[in-house]
Amino acid sequence: MDIEQMGELFLVTFFSYIIVLFLLRLSGKRTLLKMNAFDFIITVSLGAVFGNMLINYRENLYQGIYVIFLLLLFQFFSSLLSSRYAFFDTLLKANPTLLFYEGTYYESILKKERIPKSEVLQAMREQGIGRIEEVGAVILETDGTISVLPKEKSQEKDLDTLEDLDKKSKNRKKDSNDDH
Repeated sequence: MDIEQMGELFLVTFFSYIIVLFLLRLSGKRTLLKMNAFDFIITVSLGAVFGNMLINYRENLYQGIYVIFLLLLFQFFSSLLSSRYAFFDTLLKANPTLLFYEGTYYESILKKERIPKSEVLQAMREQGIGRIEEVGAVILETDGTISVLPKEKSQEKDLDTLEDLDKKSKNRKKDSNDDH
């Protein structure tokens, strides 16, 4: 590669970076949040298109910009539909799942979600909890993170933050009886 090609590649990379940055900022904060499956696909696709666009800029620059624009447009409309219609939200995202509730691990759910107890314990420790008895609930969130609710915060009868758990984990009494 000669100096002229290096300079050309520098300019293409710089302007491509500016365009992608502009499109990402235009698409909103959601594009850069913790990712669910759809967001992951968009992010990986953007990276692949951007990389291909830089390497093959002479042939793919405008196509790459167009594809990035389309991916961000799809992501925008998907998040718009997801925020307005429960059907699309269910289609694009998983529901949070209860892994542990008031002293009971839900073994069948842990196996289904492929979460070892050690990760549940790690999440408890990360929240500064030293004893399992201090934990009210542990939830696998839609983005794959694990949330821990301390027991004193989960003592109320109707926890608003547990309302979107999937139907299987809402039946925690039934499930805990099945596991014993």
